[in-house]
Amino acid sequence: MPLLADDVQRHLGDAFVLERELGGGGMSRVYVAYDRRLDRRVAIKVLRQELGAGVSVERFRREILTAAALQHPAIVPVLDTGEMDGLPWFSMPFIEGENLRARLQRGPMPIVDTVRILRDVARALAVAHARGIVHRDIKPDNVLLAGDAAVVADFGVAKAFAEARHARSHASGAAHPTGATTTEGVSLGTPAYMAPEQVAADPNASYPMDLYALGIVAYEMLTGTLPFAGRSPQQVMAAHITETPEPVQRRRADVPQALAALVMQCLEKDAARRPSSAAALVEALDDPQMMSGGFTPVSDGTSVSGALRLLTGEQATPARARLRGVLALAGAAVLAVTAWFVGTRNGDSANAGAATPLMALAPDTMPSVAVLPFAYLSADSTQAFAAQAIADAITDALSREPGLKVSSRAASEALQKRIAAGDTARMPVRTLVEGVVEVERNTVRLTVRLVNAADGFTLFADRMEGERGNLFAMEDDVANAMRELLRSHFNLPSASAPDSLTDPGERSPARS
Repeated sequence: MPLLADDVQRHLGDAFVLERELGGGGMSRVYVAYDRRLDRRVAIKVLRQELGAGVSVERFRREILTAAALQHPAIVPVLDTGEMDGLPWFSMPFIEGENLRARLQRGPMPIVDTVRILRDVARALAVAHARGIVHRDIKPDNVLLAGDAAVVADFGVAKAFAEARHARSHASGAAHPTGATTTEGVSLGTPAYMAPEQVAADPNASYPMDLYALGIVAYEMLTGTLPFAGRSPQQVMAAHITETPEPVQRRRADVPQALAALVMQCLEKDAARRPSSAAALVEALDDPQMMSGGFTPVSDGTSVSGALRLLTGEQATPARARLRGVLALAGAAVLAVTAWFVGTRNGDSANAGAATPLMALAPDTMPSVAVLPFAYLSADSTQAFAAQAIADAITDALSREPGLKVSSRAASEALQKRIAAGDTARMPVRTLVEGVVEVERNTVRLTVRLVNAADGFTLFADRMEGERGNLFAMEDDVANAMRELLRSHFNLPSASAPDSLTDPGERSPARS
C-alpha cells in the first residue's frame, strides 16, 4: 500500500508536525513539515513506493550523505535521512517561493532573469563538480526561486537511487531491469533534459551531462518551450542523440547572439564541445554581452574581457574610487596587449613589446569613437531615461578631448542600426562604447564595454552598482572614467580641462 500522510507523521514523531503534501517529483513524494525544535519548516522527500522495491536503504543513505557535504548558498542542503517502512527518505529546508517549473508555466522569461538564474545554477554545479558530485537530473523542478536567487535541490539523489538499486540487485543476484532508460525521473534523469550520453547509458558520462541539461533549461526559459516538445519520452530521447534543436534565435529573435550561442554550445551532442566546465559557464554568463542584443558580436577566441573585467562581482564601493583605481592599469593593459598583438602580427619582434601609440596603427585616420545607445533592461520604465542620459554624458565628456573624433548621438544611433543589421564593413569609427543599464528595486547596475570596431575585440569591460536615487553621480563617474580610459587607450595627452561634467561652461558639442 502507498505510504500515507498518517504513516509519515508516525515516523517523524512529535518533533515534527506534517502540514501538507506537495506535488512530488518523478522519484519521490514531498511533504512539508514544521520542525518544532528549531522553529522552521522542512521538506520531507520519501522515495515512491513503486520505486522502492529492490533499493538498498543503507547505500541510498551513504550516497545522500556524500551530497549533504555540499555547502553553498545556491545549493539546498540535506538535513537528515532515514527510512520509512523500508523506503528511503531525506529532508531539506523548505524554500518559500516557487520552483522554476511553476514560473515557466507563465511563459518565456526576460533575458536578465534568465541569465541571473542560469548563473546561480551554474555556480552550484561548479561547486558540486569540484567535489566530484554530478547532479544528473537538472530540470526546472529542481531549481527553486528564493527571492532574487535561484537554488538547486536534489544533488546526488539520482545517483543515490541508481547506486542503491544496483547494490540491492547485486546482493540478491537478481537481474533487475535498469529502468533508467525507460522510466522518467529515474537514475539517468528526466527524458526531456537528458544528455545524449545519458540516453545511451554511457558509463563514462560525467559533468558535461549537467551542462547539457542546463542548456535545455535555458532553451525553455528563453523560448517558453522544450526543443523536442510534443513527442513521446522515447522519441525525445532519440532526438537528443540524433537531432540538433532549432536555434534559439529562430524561436525568439530578441535573444542576444552571445547568449543564444552559449545555449546552443551547451546542447552540443559531443560532450567535449560543450563549455569546458561549469566554472567556465559561470565566467561566460558574467560577460556583459549576455545581457544586451545591442552588443556587437565577438568572435571566438578574440575577447580579452576576461583579463580586463577587474571589478565584476566585487562588493560595491564608492564608484569613483573603484573606477579611478583600475583605469590606469586597464588602460596600460589595453595598450600593451594591442601593441604586442600588432607587433607580433607584423613579425617585428623588436616592436612587439613597445608601447606604440594606437593612432600610429592607422595613420590615415585620427582616433575616433562612437558611444552607442545604451540598452535598458528592467520592467520599471520610469528609469529608462538613465540609459540615454549616461550615454550622452560619456559622449559629452569624450568630445572635450583634443584630437579625438566623437560621433554625435544621431550618427551613433545610425551606426547601431547598421551593426544590428549585420553591416560591419568599413566602420566609420575605430572604437565603440557599449553599455547596459539594469534597475532592480533600489539598485542600478551599469555594464560598459570598450570594443575595437574593426574586429569585435572587447578591449575593456567593467560593471558598477549604484543607488537608484544617485543616477546623476553615476553619470559623472562613468563619463569621466571612460574619458580617462580613452585618453590612455589612444595615448592622448592629458587634458587640462576640469574633470567635472557639472560645469555647463565646459561642455562642447559632440563632433561627428
